[in-house]
Amino acid sequence: MYVQYLQNVYNETGLVNLTDHWGDWAHPAHDPETNKHLVGSYGFLHDVYLLMNISRILDQRNDTEFYSNLYEHLAQEFHRVFFNSSTNYYADGSQAAQILALALPNVVPDSVRQSVFNQLVFDIHQKGIHVSTGIVSIAQLFPLLSDNGHHDLALELISSTTYPSFGYMFSNPYENATTLWEEWSIAVPGPGTASRNHIMLGSVGAWFYTHLAGIDISSNLITIRPRMITEQKKYLMSKLHCQLSTLYGVIEVSYTRDASPNSILLHLTIPANRQARVMFEPLFFGAKSKILKENGTVIWSADVDKQNNQRFQIENDPNNDLITVHIGSGDYEFYALWSK
Repeated sequence: MYVQYLQNVYNETGLVNLTDHWGDWAHPAHDPETNKHLVGSYGFLHDVYLLMNISRILDQRNDTEFYSNLYEHLAQEFHRVFFNSSTNYYADGSQAAQILALALPNVVPDSVRQSVFNQLVFDIHQKGIHVSTGIVSIAQLFPLLSDNGHHDLALELISSTTYPSFGYMFSNPYENATTLWEEWSIAVPGPGTASRNHIMLGSVGAWFYTHLAGIDISSNLITIRPRMITEQKKYLMSKLHCQLSTLYGVIEVSYTRDASPNSILLHLTIPANRQARVMFEPLFFGAKSKILKENGTVIWSADVDKQNNQRFQIENDPNNDLITVHIGSGDYEFYALWSK
C-alpha cells in the first residue's frame, strides 16, 4: 500500500525531510519553489486522512483507530516543523505553504489560523491579485477563499487575464488557448515544450460546480448554495448556468441578478426521488432578506416573519440572514429580494 510506503519513508526522515521529488509542480517560473518537504508532508497527511474516513465508512474500527492516531500525531508534527512562530505563518510565507496547511483538518491551531489566512491574502494582493501556486496547492486555493469570506478575491483571480492566470492562457499576445496548458507560462515551441492540452491545473473546475453553482451531493440530501459576491460589486456575477450529471440524474442551476443588485432569480432542477435544500446567501454586505417567491407566489416574507406557503419548509437564520428552503424533485423558479 502506498501509504505504508510513505510511512516507512517517514519513519526514517520525519516530516522535516520527507521525500518529495516534484513538489508543488508547475508554479509560475518567477516565484520561488515552496518547501518540497512541506508539500510532500501535505500529501502524506491527506492520504492518511482519506484512509481514516474510508475505514470509518467501512466500519473497520481497528484501521480507523490506527489512522486517526497517526493523523493526529502527524498534524501536530506538521505544525511544529513548518510553522514559523516569529512570523506567524508557515515556511517562507508562500501561498502554497499557507494553502496546504489550512486545507489539512486540525493542523493549524485556532489561535494562529487568522494570521495564516491573512498571510495568504496579503501575498495574493502583493503579487497584484495573482497566484504563485502549482498543481498541488491550486486545487485547494479557490475553495479556501470562498469558504472563508474571500469569494470576491477568488472570482477576481479566476477572472484575471494577465500572467499568471487561467485567463492568460486564452488571452495573450502569443497563442490563445482552447484547452488548458500544462504550465502558467506560454508554451514555447521546441524540445521539452510544455503541453498545450493538460488537465494538471484543471482542478479549479470542481470549484465551479461546488461554489459558483453551489452543488453539494456528498450526502443523500442535495444542497444547492451558490456563493454570492459580497465584498466588491466590481466583481458581481450577473448570471450563471450549470448542468451536472450525477448518479441521481441531472442537476441544473441557473441564476440572474439585478444590476442593483438586490435580487436573484434562481432556476433549479432536482432529479426524481431526491430531496434537496436551497440556501440563499445575502447578496451584499448588510443585506436583509425581504421576500422569497416560488413561481411568482410569495412563500416567505420578512413583513410577517413567517412562511406564507405550507408547501415548503423554510428556515431564516437571523444571525447571518441565510434563508434555507427544503424541496423535493422537480423544476423550480425562486425569486429572492434583499434590502439594506
